[in-house]
Amino acid sequence: MLNVLLFLSTYIGGFLFAFRHSAAIAFALYQAVYYFHPQNRWWGYMVPELSYSFFTVVLMLMVFVFNFKLLNKNQLLKSPHFRWIYFILLLFGVTYFYAAIPWHHEYALINFFKLVITMSLAYKIINTTKDLDYVLWAHIFGGWYLSFAAYQIGRNSGDRVEGIGTVDSPDANGAAAAIAPAIVLGLYYFWVTKNKIAKAALVIAGAFMANAIVLINSRGAFLGVACSIFYFIFHMFFSRFQRPYQKASVIGILILGMAGTVYVVDDSFVARMKTIFSEEVSEEAESGATRTVYWIAAWDMAKDHPFGAGIAGFEYYAPDYIPQNVNTGNSRNRAVHSTWFEALSELGYLGFFALIAMLYTCYYSNRKCMKVLQKDGKVDEYFRMRAIEGALICFLVTMTFLNRFRADVFYWLILYCAVAYNIYVIKPKNKQAISSERA
Repeated sequence: MLNVLLFLSTYIGGFLFAFRHSAAIAFALYQAVYYFHPQNRWWGYMVPELSYSFFTVVLMLMVFVFNFKLLNKNQLLKSPHFRWIYFILLLFGVTYFYAAIPWHHEYALINFFKLVITMSLAYKIINTTKDLDYVLWAHIFGGWYLSFAAYQIGRNSGDRVEGIGTVDSPDANGAAAAIAPAIVLGLYYFWVTKNKIAKAALVIAGAFMANAIVLINSRGAFLGVACSIFYFIFHMFFSRFQRPYQKASVIGILILGMAGTVYVVDDSFVARMKTIFSEEVSEEAESGATRTVYWIAAWDMAKDHPFGAGIAGFEYYAPDYIPQNVNTGNSRNRAVHSTWFEALSELGYLGFFALIAMLYTCYYSNRKCMKVLQKDGKVDEYFRMRAIEGALICFLVTMTFLNRFRADVFYWLILYCAVAYNIYVIKPKNKQAISSERA
């Protein structure tokens, strides 16, 4: 009953606050629904069988129309991030005509098109720094809820948790990848918020999310979280841009984090993490190291299919490129298990280049934003950019071992960079241009 009450109160409250408080809350609600995913929860039969995500997108469209004059100033094509997103969508559309599995490509393409439309609406309605805070808090809330679901179910598949995933990440590793970026975002807000209740809530949420990473036993997610936390802490400690007692705060956070880590880890988690560097490719059984064979196979496949083979193209052609002496489990039609090689095998060299260019755009735009924030002396907002970048780094590390090219969370992280660039760089330039014209 607690899950049902939490979901319904969030859903109804989201609709009310989107109209009364901020249009961006409509997208925050979309994020929450993504993590709740009632259709896949044990309590799902207790709520009406509706397409809750669809209605949140309708809500986003409604609040955009009601605030059209204000929100339409956020021009999508002025964002270099969205120009690359649209280019990737175009590539998927073209690839349909020669995809190895046309029906599968069509189904995934339609879903990706819906995602791009949703991200475009979100860019329009996230208009201020406060709006950006709303969606980042929603991301943390969603990560906490999915972690809470992992805690409720426990390890139900050997030393892992299965069956708690979202609509686009149903397996254990995908669920861990959806949770992981929220940890560094939570760390940032724990540091900057002065509200004691909010701090306590973030400590609880962080504990649940760390516990979920341990329960799920995802090596990629663990590496992602470790890299993102190191990135954020490093910049907090060594940056010349400091606020009072910042370094002391870093030391306190490190002590608290290490104590929490020691508390939540168990022997199963430690044993699995040790295999990150010790596993080898085997002819007797599939292992994590077998993924490197898939990556080499994807590279070889790209030579024969330079424009890609469409969505699930690698699975289709995998038997032709994976060496016969490599054990691949029950089937030789395996996923490539890396977003980088997923892009290469599905869209060819051009798709791989587009992925790299989109990520470079995030890096470049974040530098621009941080330069403006340093100049204006906005320490907290500067480190929010560091936290967003840390969350993106977390997902990039995690997706190196997973197929997440079209994952919702991945494009949320791109969206945060695009929104920040719009708020801190594009909009001030537009104001200056208008002032110059009037002068």
